[in-house]
Amino acid sequence: MDSAPEITDSRRVRFFKGTATEQAHRVTRQIVGTAAALALCMWIFIAWSWRSEYRVSQTVGRVQEFNLIAAFANELTLTLDAASGALQLVQNEMGAMPPSATPEDVRARLQQAIRGVTGPMRDIRVIAPDGRLLFSTRHPDPGPEDVSGHANFVHLRDDLKAGLVINAFGPASGPDRTITVRRRLETVDQAFAGEAILMMKPGSLIGLRHEVDLGRRGTIVVAGADGVILAGFDRDHPDGSMGVGTNLLGAPYPDNLRPGETGSYMRYSRVDGVQRLIAVRRLATYPLNILVGLDMSDVTAEARDHAILIGTVGGGTTILIAVLTLLLVREVWRRTRREIEMTADRERLQLAQQQIEVERSRLAETNRELVDSKERAEIANRTKSQFLAHMSHELRTPLHAIIGFSELIRDQAPTKPGSPPIAGYASDILTSGRHLLDLINTILDITKIESGTATLTERLFPFADLARNALVSVRAQAEMHRITLDLRLPEIPLRLFADRTRLLQVLINLLANAVKFTPDDGEIVLSVAFNAADDVILSVIDSGIGMTEAEILVALEPFGQVDNTLSRTFEGTGLGLPLASRLMELHGGRLDLTSIKGRGTAARVTLPAWRVARPGAGAA
Repeated sequence: MDSAPEITDSRRVRFFKGTATEQAHRVTRQIVGTAAALALCMWIFIAWSWRSEYRVSQTVGRVQEFNLIAAFANELTLTLDAASGALQLVQNEMGAMPPSATPEDVRARLQQAIRGVTGPMRDIRVIAPDGRLLFSTRHPDPGPEDVSGHANFVHLRDDLKAGLVINAFGPASGPDRTITVRRRLETVDQAFAGEAILMMKPGSLIGLRHEVDLGRRGTIVVAGADGVILAGFDRDHPDGSMGVGTNLLGAPYPDNLRPGETGSYMRYSRVDGVQRLIAVRRLATYPLNILVGLDMSDVTAEARDHAILIGTVGGGTTILIAVLTLLLVREVWRRTRREIEMTADRERLQLAQQQIEVERSRLAETNRELVDSKERAEIANRTKSQFLAHMSHELRTPLHAIIGFSELIRDQAPTKPGSPPIAGYASDILTSGRHLLDLINTILDITKIESGTATLTERLFPFADLARNALVSVRAQAEMHRITLDLRLPEIPLRLFADRTRLLQVLINLLANAVKFTPDDGEIVLSVAFNAADDVILSVIDSGIGMTEAEILVALEPFGQVDNTLSRTFEGTGLGLPLASRLMELHGGRLDLTSIKGRGTAARVTLPAWRVARPGAGAA
């Protein structure tokens, strides 16, 4: 046959491939660009949403702070108004005090005057014009305390227009720490009459803080006009000791607020470093600033949660866009490659069509040759069948005559001493003739099986009789070599539905092989067993020389001979095991060989379960 022409891409295919590839690149750029623009617009919108949420949260936080600081400033003003009222009572009494009044008279009148004073007062003290402690609500006999050198006393003594002075007193923290409210005391003619001091706990300045949740790190701070913290409150410092003494002045702290004005700013705290949104208000009537600080993480918590949610959705959407873009681009290139392949296939189909026309003529010629070959094979098969049938008749007829005459000569030949050994010669002829007849029968059986013309004559029969007949056939040869033959049958009599003659032939072949390759004084066991599927297993186990796996494969082939130095009488034809295997296949079973070199061989014949007659079946 001529070789097929080489198929290559034509110029038209190459041109289409270049055009389609360029188009695919252009479409890919458009898809990727559109996806990128879509993702960019989405993230711009997400960023705008984040910024808007952040600004809204700050606005809401400032509104909340302004409301809180208004309430706290009002409460602090009321507290200071109460303190100022108490100090005014002291001023009224000291202003009306006659110059001749003794210290005891002054203390008695002051004690009487402030008896009804309530509020956040912890102690009210009065300092005489000479700086000595004159009166204390907590200490009836105050002792010789002198504050004439203190800055606050000097300031109130020298400044005729000094108002209330509010500052801290005592340690930065602890139960002794107080907030003091001081004022100048004057006589009727406005002469300096001393100093009045009201002391209160820092926590009494703002009681409303217990009713308001400022978050995890929210703070309330009271600072003087100079920006120094007088009291600071948070969850960790309920006694007002947070940041006491810290100066808040400096940007962005507003130091120019007018009375009653409120400002707002954001900064990292100088006390604990936390970033807070802070509102600060200057009290309208007192020189104090009050600050409310909310933790920025609390202020922006909702915005942050929204940002995380929107960011997650945006990230997932971006991934989805990327995946869809990838899938779309892959589909574009897949279709492009498919179109290129289809164009090339069309070119190839045209060339293939030409080849088909050539091959069609060749196939027609080949078909004619096959028809002729089939006819010749059928003729050869018929000739073989006729030859085998003719040879069967032609060979068996003289063999039967040879066997018969040799048997007659053996039986009637003279056996007197000195006579010729005619009987021995006749016996040898008889043995050879019978062996040749068995060989011819075996060859004919294998030929029929392989050609599919062999048939089985099946009937129900007891296996025990078959097994004993098989043992009888090889007993003489076994006794010659002192080989023990053992038959092991099941307790319940076994009946089989099979071709009795063929099955007997199988057993005789297996037993003959076992006797042939078993050394003297050996043992051969014929037994019956069942497997899990209730198939019957007929086993012939010997203690012979055994075989390797390779030798087993040779033994199962027709005319296969395993090289053996222990073969006794004859080498054999190598047809026994192949014939047994073919006969078992006709019965729907199989023949299995297992062997260990030097220790023996086990030949197992397996018949399907349906060939076993169960109790109650009819007799043979």
